[in-house]
Amino acid sequence: MPVNVKRVWCDFFQCQIINSRADLPARTMEQVFEQLLTQHRSPDQNTVRELGGKAYELRDIETTSTGYRGVIAKYKKADLPHAAIPGGEERELDLAEDEQLLDKTFFSYYSDYALIILQRNRFAINPMRFGRYLSQGGYNVSLNPIIEAADLRRLMADDVNIRVAEISIARPTNPALFEGLEHNFNNSIMQSLGVSNAAKINLTMRGDGHSDSPEQRYLDSGLKRAFLEMKDRFDVSKAQLELEDAGGVVHPLDLVTDRLVYDEVIEFDGRYPSASRMQEVIDNARNVKEPEILSYFGALDETRIG
Repeated sequence: MPVNVKRVWCDFFQCQIINSRADLPARTMEQVFEQLLTQHRSPDQNTVRELGGKAYELRDIETTSTGYRGVIAKYKKADLPHAAIPGGEERELDLAEDEQLLDKTFFSYYSDYALIILQRNRFAINPMRFGRYLSQGGYNVSLNPIIEAADLRRLMADDVNIRVAEISIARPTNPALFEGLEHNFNNSIMQSLGVSNAAKINLTMRGDGHSDSPEQRYLDSGLKRAFLEMKDRFDVSKAQLELEDAGGVVHPLDLVTDRLVYDEVIEFDGRYPSASRMQEVIDNARNVKEPEILSYFGALDETRIG
């Protein structure tokens, strides 16, 4: 039989917990996962949650020496297609009355940087939906994508300015995640989405490229951190920046596509790889991308970028 070989991708996110009420005590991601672990092991509880009309469940979760790892799955009801051999008869594929289709995604959580590495499987769950799954009891979890450290250093350099910014942002599905925004720019976006009732907002901002005055040629430098907060908090489908350094050299930067990613080609056993092989891929992702992770967060005893 031919070997079923496929490429898998892993994405990197920093977890952030935002309290929806000021009277709530601080909560850690370790407490979030420990509660889910208790529910998973309990004979009279489960981890099934309804989000957007779909049921999600932690099919597996366990502790590791570095945090937690597990499998998040989505259930869906659908009519199955027919199966057939080319040129031959077709037959129906049946599910039992109480069965549903299942899509799975593997993940690992690392306590040192509150880091989640998530297998990319949009059929199962995306990072925003996973954050909603992990949110409960007034604690809203946001999975903030990590961009390449070299791009981040370039953006935040004092001698680099933003000439052009093109942004596309979808309406938030959980407004509680956007309370306490630090930048007026992002508060204005929230207000614009609320007042206009728009599903998406598209922005293009550009300085006067013909001017030699920095105040007119470039966007305000405070937007650098505003854009970082924006890509962490909002569903950003487009965030393309045009940077210019002190020597007049222009550098494009895409806060969506220039995110930290790892990929590997592995063998699949049917539709899914084995759990042990997929967890090995995630471990490889952490090991291979460790220099970029350290550059992004800084050493544990240093002030982090944020």
